[in-house]
Amino acid sequence: MWRLLDSELELLVEADYIYLPLLLDPSIAQEVEALSGLEQTGGSAVQPPSGTVLTHKNRHYIKAFNLFSLIDNYAAINPYDYLLLRDHCLRKHHLTEEIGSIFLDEVLEQILFQVMPYFVRNNRRLTRKPLARDELLDLILQRVEIPAKFQADAVAFLDLEPLENLLQGMQERRSLFQPTPRGLLPARELRAWFQLAIQAKILAAERLRVERALRLRRQLSLKRPEHAAIYLYIAARGTIEIDGFGFAKLKLPKEYLVYKRTGEYILQDYYGRRYLFPDCRVAISTHTPLRPFVIDKYKHPFLRGFQANQEICMKALELPAKPTAKTIVRALEEGVTALLYGYDARRRNGYHSLDKTYVYIPTIVFEEYRLDTM
Repeated sequence: MWRLLDSELELLVEADYIYLPLLLDPSIAQEVEALSGLEQTGGSAVQPPSGTVLTHKNRHYIKAFNLFSLIDNYAAINPYDYLLLRDHCLRKHHLTEEIGSIFLDEVLEQILFQVMPYFVRNNRRLTRKPLARDELLDLILQRVEIPAKFQADAVAFLDLEPLENLLQGMQERRSLFQPTPRGLLPARELRAWFQLAIQAKILAAERLRVERALRLRRQLSLKRPEHAAIYLYIAARGTIEIDGFGFAKLKLPKEYLVYKRTGEYILQDYYGRRYLFPDCRVAISTHTPLRPFVIDKYKHPFLRGFQANQEICMKALELPAKPTAKTIVRALEEGVTALLYGYDARRRNGYHSLDKTYVYIPTIVFEEYRLDTM
């Protein structure tokens, strides 16, 4: 179907049917003449009694398929392409599930407005007074480069008129389809009409989604498009980082990976020799118990191996199962503190020792981190 509509052919549309050019050889010409007794009118299309063959400008066209039958059954005829068109249509009108849910995500609200202010400071303020909601969103705009695309999407998102008109049209049962094309048309022009018709059918089938989207957008306290752009950016990209604090969306709804960078730091071994450790991200997941772990491939005396996603060896944290802003902050601080200050050079605590000993057989060595090589 799409190969046909992407071709350079000209197709004839009459009475909601597509007619394809009919290539004639002598035997087919005889059949056509016997079937319809066509008159060469040289201009307008003439339909024979059977309706099977039309002639237009001295060329013959044969009936192929009904446009609206194709639209009604396209989800079954070409499910993959239909899903692509549906996804494009919903995104065009900002009706996707992730965009709708991002504004109602209480876990994200906790991370943005309770956890982030603990780790991120506004250097322009002289006091340590907590940032208000709008001030924090302004701070994010200062520190994170939000592409212009999301700014434009936010303006469209907060403009309720298109969705209101769309919903009113559905309620009044007005046709969402553009007028059916007629006559001789380039195939690609017909494809453009067909895509719009499929999108109109999709929107009609998604009436409840449109109603929910309108209710949500009417309730939003966000009045500035720049602030809405932050949420659209998070819905699309799934991550933000400011001053070494960041979070990333997980695949499950309302679940996040929240992390804090350690920056470079120095540990000493039993003999007072210094080791410079690289930066790493200490994280917790809101989906699992709040046990700090390192996201990156990393080695440390408190990590069993040299790989990514390792839980940090530390004292047990007594935290409630459901994460709160306070427990997220505490778990992150405990994890960072364990890496930076938990190693005791005298006791050589942890899975590994910085310096080689005769008691333990080390599986991980840290010689390349040593600053005192003399």
